[in-house]
Amino acid sequence: MLKSEEIKAEMTKLQDEIKAMAEKGESVPAEMSEKLKSLLVEQGKAEAMEEMAKNKVVKDEIGGKMDRKQINAALRKFLLNDDVEAKKILATAAGQNGATAADGGVLVPEELLNLKENGKVVTDLREIATPISVHTRSGSVPIIDYSQDVKLTDFDENNEITQTKAAFTSAKFALASKGAIIPVSRELLLDADADVLSVIGNLFNRVYIRELNSEILAAVTSATPTTATVTAIASKAGLDAIKNAINTIPLDAGANASIVMNQYTFAELANAADKNDRYYLAQNANGETIKQIEGRPIIVVENACLANDAVVVGDFSAIYHIAYPELEVASSEEAGFTKNSVLVRAIARFQDLNTYGSAFQMVKKSST
Repeated sequence: MLKSEEIKAEMTKLQDEIKAMAEKGESVPAEMSEKLKSLLVEQGKAEAMEEMAKNKVVKDEIGGKMDRKQINAALRKFLLNDDVEAKKILATAAGQNGATAADGGVLVPEELLNLKENGKVVTDLREIATPISVHTRSGSVPIIDYSQDVKLTDFDENNEITQTKAAFTSAKFALASKGAIIPVSRELLLDADADVLSVIGNLFNRVYIRELNSEILAAVTSATPTTATVTAIASKAGLDAIKNAINTIPLDAGANASIVMNQYTFAELANAADKNDRYYLAQNANGETIKQIEGRPIIVVENACLANDAVVVGDFSAIYHIAYPELEVASSEEAGFTKNSVLVRAIARFQDLNTYGSAFQMVKKSST
């Protein structure tokens, strides 16, 4: 059996294993993908040697120095179409122009390198809110306020017990559709070594979370919670106002309170110190700022989600996050004949309801 046929049999076996894993929804290990790529290159080399042995390929046809464009074009054909002639070129070009074994013996063009992803770390306020699962776009959810004024009164056993008002109320919701479409170059989809559609999905998820955070904080502020104003948040007076908010909201809310501010406000507060250069916020053994006030966590959101010099204090489990369904991401090739692109669409339907307005207070910088 020819060497190229042995490699092809090994490739077929490996491809079957990868296909079986994909059908089961299992992730394919990176080493298996790398092994498949190396086998493709080895097959090309073997076929080139076999052809040369038959005197059907002379060195002048594919040997000598080749420019980068020729090698890159061959690589693209090789990866996309398994082109036989391209594999011969790649096999002969191995080691030329500074190529190394790590990139398959050729110079990998820039468009085929891994995509660099930035800005993946993000705060999701849904983690401290209360998610509500619904199956309709409109309706209502029941609410109970444990701080309401219900009293146990004395009564005579022969008389009726005095009735109080109903303990439960309800909050209505009507989910509006929100969406966006991003066109993606078909060439990028074909050439990129990364799963571009997955990356676009991550981008939409980032946008989705930012929008959710803004909506949750808008639901808090729209309830007109008690607001304290100070000359500066990054001061002892600002810190005292935050502590006062924690300790004056209802006890159950105060026990579960979180402190939310944007990145700008936290940066100012983290650097605030007294006249002796002692920071108002505690520092750990490494000199890093501990994100806590009165033992309650400080949660930092993006600047676009909350105004500068504004701090929200309260129990965010009082926010009902209602979504039906969650974020949907889909792609379509209906961009049109004249556009060499694929459309990626995201749709979401959600609403955030503040069910316990007195569970929140705000601290803001005064306008004067």
